[in-house]
Amino acid sequence: MKISAKFCPNCGSPNIKWLNPQMWSIWKCWDCGYQGAVVIEDEKLAEEIQKKFLEKIDNEKVNLKKDKTESSLEE
Repeated sequence: MKISAKFCPNCGSPNIKWLNPQMWSIWKCWDCGYQGAVVIEDEKLAEEIQKKFLEKIDNEKVNLKKDKTESSLEE
């Protein structure tokens, strides 16, 4: 039986483990905090998810900087 790698469906990280081994259907990602029953076993799909997740994080950082700049200009 082949054991496949598991990846987080939220951020694509392989750092996902059973939250509680007795509750084997609940997984937790130790990178983004995702908790749920769904995991990804397709490495290419995980890479795509990870790329989109990082783009989302970068966009949020840009928006946060923009909001800080705008609020400091209003003062």
